[in-house]
Amino acid sequence: MPGQTSRRGFLKSSVVLTAGAFGAPYVISAESRREKLKMAVIGAGGQGGAGMGTARGENLVAVCDVDAKRAGKGLDEAKKQNPDLKVYTDYRKLFDEVKGLEAVWVATPDHNHFPASIRALEAGAGVYCEKPLTHDLWEARKLREVAARKKLATQMGNQGHSSDSIRLICEYIWSGVLGDVTKLHCVSNRSFGASKRPESKPVPEGLDWQSWIGPAPFRDYHDGLHPFNWRGWLDFGTASLGDMACHTIDGAVWALKLGEAESIEVVAEEGATNAEGFSGHARIVYRFPARGKLPPVEMTWWNGGGKHLPPRPECLEPDRRQLAEGTYYYGTKGMMESGSHCGGTRLIPETFQKEHKKPEPMIPRVPGHSGDWLRAIKDSSAPAPCSNFEYSARLTEIVLLGVVAQRCPGDKLVYDMAKGRFTNSEKANGFVKREPRKGWEFGYEV
Repeated sequence: MPGQTSRRGFLKSSVVLTAGAFGAPYVISAESRREKLKMAVIGAGGQGGAGMGTARGENLVAVCDVDAKRAGKGLDEAKKQNPDLKVYTDYRKLFDEVKGLEAVWVATPDHNHFPASIRALEAGAGVYCEKPLTHDLWEARKLREVAARKKLATQMGNQGHSSDSIRLICEYIWSGVLGDVTKLHCVSNRSFGASKRPESKPVPEGLDWQSWIGPAPFRDYHDGLHPFNWRGWLDFGTASLGDMACHTIDGAVWALKLGEAESIEVVAEEGATNAEGFSGHARIVYRFPARGKLPPVEMTWWNGGGKHLPPRPECLEPDRRQLAEGTYYYGTKGMMESGSHCGGTRLIPETFQKEHKKPEPMIPRVPGHSGDWLRAIKDSSAPAPCSNFEYSARLTEIVLLGVVAQRCPGDKLVYDMAKGRFTNSEKANGFVKREPRKGWEFGYEV
């Protein structure tokens, strides 16, 4: 088994921002393949089922889930595989008691992503965290900084970033097929919103409500939160934008180097929040200045379904449906579309597609999103995971600018990417970093 220093040697940095784009292909020794990582999963039900499945191939020693019923079958199977498996409802206790973890999978609601992930990083474990990486802007920047300082393998759960299709987005743009891309329309039919808080109810049996609330302001249990609709509430979710944009705009951010912009202007033209929650629909406009030789870009996000759609592209074939999830790329030479998770990349219309062969691959392909992460933990000669926190924290930061904009509707906010502050709105700066609830301060200290 390789030693810890070798395993956690600094991951290839020459292409960190573009997720190992030009690194060598993955090659792992037979010894590394046989090695099993000491692993924990935080959030075993729902989306965490993918983490439980991944952990079956490793040495799963601890699982944390606030809801015994939701953890369900996956947890039962894990106990059969390891009768000594430690089970928790509070991840703070897990990290207090379980030492020597090498890999931690985080699949909680958004508001618990940062406090769970920062504990794992500070404990010396590589982290896979579902999207969006964090609930707040400051948290994303902090995770990026700590992951780089600790030199650990990290991956955000925007699974499309490991696909061939997202690489094709980059390769079409980088090879000049579209010309200069100056406009993007991104759309989701998701409609997460909330308004008046329902009346309080008793906490369901088997649910650790204090741990579910975590660092957020405490409230009594009520309908419309657990296990799914927390996404529409300000204290816990990041609306439809936070739920889907890390998938939908990923290709544009990567191909057009939007995370390298010095400043970003953002305005919520539709989708104002109320005192408790988000609107079910939104239209948010981002403006990115030139980045090196790349021209300025205007990106508009639409969500809510129904009438909340971008204009139908004039060149879209009459028999083609307009995207319900995905992105339209407007270039000076032609157009392209990609669907949910940046899948189904194609030039439009079909006649334009037929005029151009697929470009030669410029970015190495990877076999799978979780495997990409595990490989980097086990083998220090492997490239950084493709959606490592250096890249995905910037992607998340761009997404969360739109979340803040919905809390300042109609205001043209200007954000300094170097400083992590809005230059023209103290109201917006008030949403950059939250104050954690007492007992959950770990990691929030500056």
